[in-house]
Amino acid sequence: MGFPLTGVTLSLAIFLVGSAEATLESNPQDCISIADFDEDTDYFPAKFVPHNTTDLFEISYHKTYKVITNKFQDKSYLLYMCGTPPPADEIASGKHHLVLPVPHKGGIAITQTPQIAPPEMLGKRREITAYIGNPKYVSSPCLDYMADVEKSLKIIYFPEDSSNSTLIDAATAEYFQENPDAIIFAGPTGDRAERDRHMAFAASQERTAVATFDWIGVYSALFNLEGFANKIVAETEERYDCSARNAAALTADLPEEKKKTVLWAQWFDLSYLGVDHGWSVASCPTWDSAYNCEFAHHCGADIISRPEGLGTNYTWGSDTLYWYLTDEEFLEVGKDADLWIYPSKTYLDVYAKKKELMDQFKAVQDEEVYDTQGKGEHAWHEQRLAEYDVVALDMCALVGNENPNPPIHQRRWFRNVYAEAVGFLSECNAPSEIDEPYVPAEAECSPLVEDLPSLLGDPTETSASIVPSGSMPIFISFFVGGFFATTWF
Repeated sequence: MGFPLTGVTLSLAIFLVGSAEATLESNPQDCISIADFDEDTDYFPAKFVPHNTTDLFEISYHKTYKVITNKFQDKSYLLYMCGTPPPADEIASGKHHLVLPVPHKGGIAITQTPQIAPPEMLGKRREITAYIGNPKYVSSPCLDYMADVEKSLKIIYFPEDSSNSTLIDAATAEYFQENPDAIIFAGPTGDRAERDRHMAFAASQERTAVATFDWIGVYSALFNLEGFANKIVAETEERYDCSARNAAALTADLPEEKKKTVLWAQWFDLSYLGVDHGWSVASCPTWDSAYNCEFAHHCGADIISRPEGLGTNYTWGSDTLYWYLTDEEFLEVGKDADLWIYPSKTYLDVYAKKKELMDQFKAVQDEEVYDTQGKGEHAWHEQRLAEYDVVALDMCALVGNENPNPPIHQRRWFRNVYAEAVGFLSECNAPSEIDEPYVPAEAECSPLVEDLPSLLGDPTETSASIVPSGSMPIFISFFVGGFFATTWF
């Protein structure tokens, strides 16, 4: 049994009597009393199972506790049902980085804006009690209201000395004094994940948009809201699959030379290193290597790929190679693309400096250049992650592979830099909206063809498993999407 998408009053656990073993209708939202505790009861009847493209976390369920494993950092977190005895042997093993009673009600501090949408979608916005970082990057209207008007959201940031770890650590310690049961959401890398009461999230390191979105399951496990998360995931994926099926139908007999070619690239100023390269371009060995390539594949488009080994690479202290091209290399690779997606707000600034170069690109000549400011300067790194179904439909609209029949999709995220203004998010309807689950925009996709068994194979498979006829395998790194360039990743 799932939870409703609106309202924060969720059904409590209901005991069904009549068997030797008590059965719960849903995951409890309050602690279990000593009088009601039954060691044979499964206290987590609603379980979250990651998607088959989700590589970096898993959740194992036991009757009174569950274990989340972050495979990216090789860390595990033990969550036991509040009011039940913590599993002594598991705790004594010392293998779990964090042991918490659930549902968690002690507050959370976030360190990256992509961590905002999942708790909001689960109706746990009020659990976000601190943000450690520059508040200008926060796009959530309700979180801004909580910080600026209510003052219920603590901002830990020192604009005059933003990188001073001593100041940040002192302010964080003060936050813990005020919120002793709070936990801090750390990013995928960095020393914060090693500290007590820190939980690392690696959604940004997943290959696909489906897998990135799947991390809502980790958030839901903290609050015993797996049933709610399952409903959100299923409904979003259903809308996502709709646009994949439409694109597959429209491109099934389309010659390769007729497909739109997409250049996904941006400029990073590396002049401080004394080098002349800085163009980050898609590299595409497989269609599911990262979320950007998944979108292009999803819509039956071809993405221009950086030839293997071309350019100069840096690791930036990680295990990943980030490649950059010179102006000359970039021109040769991308000049003939039909359209250019520039995943940053810096396109016009870069164009002012590199006009002579960029004017040689077909996409620039045709004014087919799109950035990611359709809903504001920073929303791409926050709310967009909750709307991968809408982003996919945006991509399909750009390459001409969406259902041409009404309702016609209005692009939400990709903004034509020559013809369209920077977008914005609606204001928070405070205070009532703060206590309601955040419901993202939903893709309005009407099926073009109801039954495509010969084209798509098993209709129960998700689009992440569908390979439309004639499509190319494609790849883009997360860094191309601008994540590394932002301070919150």
